[in-house]
Amino acid sequence: MSSNRTESMENHLIGQFQRKQILQAILEALGEELDELEQAFSDLRDKRWIDTAEGAQLDGIGTIVNQPRQIADAIQISFFGFQGQDNTLGFEQGRFRDPWETWLQSVSLRDPEYRKILWLKVFKDVSSGTAEDTIVSTRRLFDSPYVVLNEIGNAKILVGIGKVLDVNDLSIARAVDLIVRAGGVGVQGMSMFEYENYFGFLGQPNAKGFDVGSFADEISVVF
Repeated sequence: MSSNRTESMENHLIGQFQRKQILQAILEALGEELDELEQAFSDLRDKRWIDTAEGAQLDGIGTIVNQPRQIADAIQISFFGFQGQDNTLGFEQGRFRDPWETWLQSVSLRDPEYRKILWLKVFKDVSSGTAEDTIVSTRRLFDSPYVVLNEIGNAKILVGIGKVLDVNDLSIARAVDLIVRAGGVGVQGMSMFEYENYFGFLGQPNAKGFDVGSFADEISVVF
């Protein structure tokens, strides 16, 4: 069967050279080589790009940007605990934690999650450390529809995340450490709130009144 390149070259032949066996054989040999070369270029373009690469190809990109797929201390294991403790289970639900066990375990990211982390690493490496970069990286890391940053003076900021996060969302964020922040700027506090239904005041986007909107919750600082 003729290759695409072979067919293209055959179609450009003038009439007197068509259906010549020797020339046909030469064109087929050249066409196969050109098809392989085109496929190699296509693989370089498509299979070495973060959005389209898979498996080992993504691992190769991770090596280039120094961001491994394996994230240490990223997931908090559920053990028996008490009300108010993070990620704990009650009687006959969670097992007791042995003295030698840690609360956190490593995780190997699947391709979709790994792509997001790789893009965040690239973004952090090339960012200028502006306030807008802090907002963008925080929003992307948590897949949050809204992030607000307030400067409170003395090189301190407050960060609000418009999404209710669980303990593992925060554990992974701390482990990857990919939120952009300017040097010398400290985070005084962080909070999370339900962006579509939070308590607020007139003029605030999506804000709801008393007995309707939910209050923001303070969270431990991620960065």
